[in-house]
Amino acid sequence: MKYRTVGIFAHIDSGKTTLTERILFEAGKISAVGSIEDGNTESDSLQEEIERGISIRTTFHSIPWKTTFGEFQIQLVDTPGHIDFRNQVTDLLPAMETAIVVLEAGTVVQSQARLVIEELKKTNVPMVFFINKLDRFDEDYLDTLVSLEEILGGAPVSLFQKNAEGKIEYYLKDPDRFPKTVKDELMSWNDELMISSWNDALGQTDYSLIGLRSGPVFGKLYPVYGGSAKTGEGVRELLDLVLWTEPKETGSQTSIGLPLLVLSRRTGHGIGRYAVVYPTKELSSDELLKIEKSLLPYKSAASEGRSSEVIQDSLFTFFDPETEEALKSLEKGKLVILKNHRDLLLLPGHPVVISSSAGLDEESPPSDRSPSPFSFVLEPEESADKEFWLCRLVELVWEDPGYQVQSKDETGQLVLLGRGELHLEIGIRRVTERTEKKLLISSINIAKIELLKKMSHKVALEHRAFEDQKSSGALIAVLEDTADFSKQIAFEVSLPEEVKNSIETSFLEACLHGFYGEEVAGLKLRVLSYEMPKGDLQVTLTLLKVAILSGIKELFPSNTYLVGPLTEVEVMVDADHLGVVLSDLSRRSAKVVSIWEAVAGKSHLKANAPAQNLLGFSGALRNMTKGIGISWERTAFTYEFHAVLKE
Repeated sequence: MKYRTVGIFAHIDSGKTTLTERILFEAGKISAVGSIEDGNTESDSLQEEIERGISIRTTFHSIPWKTTFGEFQIQLVDTPGHIDFRNQVTDLLPAMETAIVVLEAGTVVQSQARLVIEELKKTNVPMVFFINKLDRFDEDYLDTLVSLEEILGGAPVSLFQKNAEGKIEYYLKDPDRFPKTVKDELMSWNDELMISSWNDALGQTDYSLIGLRSGPVFGKLYPVYGGSAKTGEGVRELLDLVLWTEPKETGSQTSIGLPLLVLSRRTGHGIGRYAVVYPTKELSSDELLKIEKSLLPYKSAASEGRSSEVIQDSLFTFFDPETEEALKSLEKGKLVILKNHRDLLLLPGHPVVISSSAGLDEESPPSDRSPSPFSFVLEPEESADKEFWLCRLVELVWEDPGYQVQSKDETGQLVLLGRGELHLEIGIRRVTERTEKKLLISSINIAKIELLKKMSHKVALEHRAFEDQKSSGALIAVLEDTADFSKQIAFEVSLPEEVKNSIETSFLEACLHGFYGEEVAGLKLRVLSYEMPKGDLQVTLTLLKVAILSGIKELFPSNTYLVGPLTEVEVMVDADHLGVVLSDLSRRSAKVVSIWEAVAGKSHLKANAPAQNLLGFSGALRNMTKGIGISWERTAFTYEFHAVLKE
């Protein structure tokens, strides 16, 4: 059996989950197609997904598929489309062999689809595009192809067309019905294919099919099909095309850890914590046994002396629950479930790592995942319940490392950080469901800092005490802005280590609470000279600390300004409601970037505003547009991407 891991990616509301549902139906895995409106799809099973009509968690499906060129087991991965859950998408990319990118007819390629296309290109995952909703927008997809070409940096190849009867024809099924120009496009990326085609005067070999097979995996060809996930038109043909194209060779990604990539973490009834993992190489039963014996005793492992012929009660089990036979070995690329173990580090997007260290459940997030500017402060109504709520929060973080939890021991409060407003709201909903215990929840907190204005200010810092008998000594320094949010200190004079440490700690302490009560960033202290007085060194260092704290903080009121994260928002709304939406954005101090007319009387607008001003905008939009307005928001907080807040 040939296994193929295929991810489905799209902007929110483009029909990604509907396509997954149709594929499961066409493959015979379900007897009827569910709908997002009715809340009965296979992919969106969480209550929050059903109520909101969006995917918030990656789902995995294993389906058999027969083609004229072989039998396959497709491991279908349906990913969330909302930007708040983007980390789930990036975690999957190392194991993706082929990607289906769903685009919506009648509009340009939208923001989240654009982001995922760029990331798929970066990780060399071959892409097949499917323009959805042609049952609604018919042939209105030219804008989609034009914007796709701009993103890809090359022309995509449209491999579907309508015949005289109005039915859609697909290239892989009937290549002879397509014009020669299409065949040439499929070969033009490879000079050898073109020459071979010219030399084959009798046309004994269809080199266009060879080009279609290998072009996507080299990143030289971007095939496009079209149809309707809702009606099923083009869905079977899409799967045949995906399986015809060569997959990405995943292989071993790193020398650190086991040849097992973690795609996602879950908690299941009867199994507890587990991860869906992708083997990057074959592992025999002896190799599996060796892995398990390297771990500390595990309560559900089989007794010692078991045969290596068949591994029962293993840490590993089949991903497909319909499989009944015992797992004897791991095939490369065949997804399996790996149960959690205290000696295993299972971090999504990374290889499985064996470690005998304790406390792996509280592993810090990887360095490539920046801290979120959004957070809730949580306080148990009963102080005795703190451990209960902390356990629930830790369980949430286990499933989605996009969350982070902090404990404020001095107040007994807990802090939950998330990727965005929606991410946090859903996290709190999941934590508080099915319990009568009460949790007090703050409004959403958004990170802010004070940024030093562009300046270079020379200062003389000195403090005297004991009726001016004792002095800190005279410190001459320059306070200047940096090119980013960093805080730096540089010494242009040689000083004893005790003095240098005192200056550094005092400088950083002065930055903790600026004029607006926020941490000051974007500044550098350049020490030019220091005259150390005679006398007791400890008294001198104490006075030096006072001199630096008071001297630097005096400069903050007129030389810092408050900044926070910036949010980019896209809105799709009926033209009739555009005016009221623009009015609401104006009240939120949003800057409108662009407005253009989409299809079917829809208007598409882009704007940006301080993140704190856009809290609650999605809910307000639904009210303003009677539930039919759609918005997508992306928030970031970097030196290049921030908002200046009112002082």
